[in-house]
Amino acid sequence: MEAIRTCVRHPGIRVGAFRRTYGELKESLLAELAQAEYAGVLGASWNGTEYELRFPNGSLLMFRYAESIKDASRRLGGQYQMLIFDERTLTPPDVCSFLESRLRSGRSDIPVLGIRSATNPGGPGHGSVKTRYIQPTNYGETVVTGEHGRTVRFIPSKLSDNPHVNPEYAQSLQALPEKLRAAYLDGDWDVFAGMLFPELKRERHVVDPITLPPSWKRYNGLDWGFSAPWAVLWGAVDEDGRVWIYREIYRRGVGEADQAKEILAAEAPGEHIAVRFADDAMWATRGDAKPISAVYADHGVHLTAAGKGAGSRVTGWQRVRSYLAEKPACPHHRALGWATCPGLHLFSTVTELYRELSDLPHATKGDPEDADTTADDHSCDSLRYLLTNLGVGPEFLVLDEASEPAADGLLTPLGHTMAYRPDPADDTASWWTDDDGPRPGGTVQVE
Repeated sequence: MEAIRTCVRHPGIRVGAFRRTYGELKESLLAELAQAEYAGVLGASWNGTEYELRFPNGSLLMFRYAESIKDASRRLGGQYQMLIFDERTLTPPDVCSFLESRLRSGRSDIPVLGIRSATNPGGPGHGSVKTRYIQPTNYGETVVTGEHGRTVRFIPSKLSDNPHVNPEYAQSLQALPEKLRAAYLDGDWDVFAGMLFPELKRERHVVDPITLPPSWKRYNGLDWGFSAPWAVLWGAVDEDGRVWIYREIYRRGVGEADQAKEILAAEAPGEHIAVRFADDAMWATRGDAKPISAVYADHGVHLTAAGKGAGSRVTGWQRVRSYLAEKPACPHHRALGWATCPGLHLFSTVTELYRELSDLPHATKGDPEDADTTADDHSCDSLRYLLTNLGVGPEFLVLDEASEPAADGLLTPLGHTMAYRPDPADDTASWWTDDDGPRPGGTVQVE
């Protein structure tokens, strides 16, 4: 209805109405248009082959789908003065950004009106919509001016705002699982169904910056990008194996040589990074060009491949969960009266990583344990590179009493896997043999 009204009010305007797929378009916008009898009362004519509604004043309403950048690139030569997105968060953020670049006008008498979107919380675009529309407007309390000079508005909508909803539909929403009910019934943008990391809590995982002991080893996690964001994280590991993410870089459009320079410039004098775990794609060769990792090395930043492979994404996300889980409290949080705290702490200055972690959804295609690859996951990838290569995560072994030796004088296992090297001269080590006799200098695993 907004698109039709715009076409009537502004002669010659071009409006693009989008859904992710043609099937979704057919079941939503096109079905609504059919109910409105294709605006025939306004003199509009419908072209069912081109999916276009043309008005007597020269305005044109075009119905299109765009699930990927490839789909969106078909509109490269086109121009729109208004875009309509239905279920905006289901469309990948980069597709929406690309289509927004088509907002332009070749005539001074035809205004560029911008974007109108409707959507539920959740989906690959949840984070970008929340960042652009929800948070800046204080959840709809204010109107702000965006980076393109256009006003940005958010109009909250709950089920109770619609007097025409039938009771059966309201009851079915009431019966939904908690997160779906919060999203669809109350329009809650802080939780949504399909969150990959629902255990992430700002009050538990985010800390104000503190001085970290110089004895803690420092590491980098790095995800390569140029058009897509380039993301670098700095993490320090404390005595108990907790990881403190204390710095980040999140940029677009930076060449590899400048990336290396920016990494070194961000570090304090004397700050030593033990290992920098990076995206394996940085070792790829492209014709005669140097691998990106080699360019980094030329500028003083030496990288170690993160070791991506089959199943590594799901393994990495599980490793992130193991660090997000609660452990015995660190000294910092014990001083605040906490009995436990997470194995992963994020400085409050690391805003992009927190945004991505809180808004990353499960995949809707492929492995359901994976993240949706069309959502923003660049800092998250950097984090899983780092955590996966650190090992199995923090362990807190607390021995209440000293271990007693067994009756035969051999060591009693402590309950964790350990390595024990017997003395070859010790006669009591005769149990440590195989068919070929003793193996002096070897190591045996004791469970």
